[in-house]
Amino acid sequence: MNKSSLLRQLLAKGGIIIAPGCHDALGARLIEEAGFAAAYMTGNGVSASLAGVPDAGLLTMTEMVDQARRIAAAIQIPLLCDADTGYGGVQNVMRTVREYEQAGVAGIHLEDQTTPKKCAAMEGLKLVSLEAALGRIQAALEARRSKDFLIMARTDARATHDLEEAVRRGRAFVKAGADLIFLELLRSEEEAEFVARAIHAPLMIDMTPYPGCQRMRLEKLEAFGYKLAIYPLSSTLLYAQTTLEFMQALRQSRDEERFLPRMMPLREYEKILGLEEVEAAAKKFEVG
Repeated sequence: MNKSSLLRQLLAKGGIIIAPGCHDALGARLIEEAGFAAAYMTGNGVSASLAGVPDAGLLTMTEMVDQARRIAAAIQIPLLCDADTGYGGVQNVMRTVREYEQAGVAGIHLEDQTTPKKCAAMEGLKLVSLEAALGRIQAALEARRSKDFLIMARTDARATHDLEEAVRRGRAFVKAGADLIFLELLRSEEEAEFVARAIHAPLMIDMTPYPGCQRMRLEKLEAFGYKLAIYPLSSTLLYAQTTLEFMQALRQSRDEERFLPRMMPLREYEKILGLEEVEAAAKKFEVG
């Protein structure tokens, strides 16, 4: 069974799927090691880790797909990916879908921002018209080779307009045939419940604690009927904060002792990366 089909089976079951975010293959392996059923590749985190730049539409489709291919190949669980705006016009959107699908990804979400896009928490977001956003989703649905490959429609209208406009766009995406509906930057459990009552389709939600947004409880969202909860940037922010603290301490004290108890043991790290399997294969097939 391919990973898209597996993810659809998981979504068809009761309850909510948790897909933690990662920006590289190591992060994805750790998600799988922890026992999660799916992982999510964050565009924000990939921008930071791959090029050291903000999530402001600076990476290309090729860079994002290449990273997705590496991540998907490193894990057995389904990988969902941020595909931004599709990286151009509708023909670019169609190519984006095919490239991600060929990379072994289980599904992508496309948003209704203008190009270049920004992280939803940044100032100055602009959206395309609803008609243009629907064109992206319809083109994506037509482009996929397998009907199991998930096309998720995201709107950032809560940040640029209001909740009502976000719901209006979400309902239109349902009619267009999107597999999951994603209203970004919901600010409270009350808003999340309102959306669940207003849109009769599978819903996904971003659990990132953005400024101005209340922390939402997973059990509440599950009760509202949400099917997928992503934690896009959490592990990247933890990596950034912990690494900065380590570097500052090492610079000041010229010693890493204080951080040694927080480091993963080397042998455990090697085990997660599959060193035993690599060495076993080498012994089995090497000659001489």
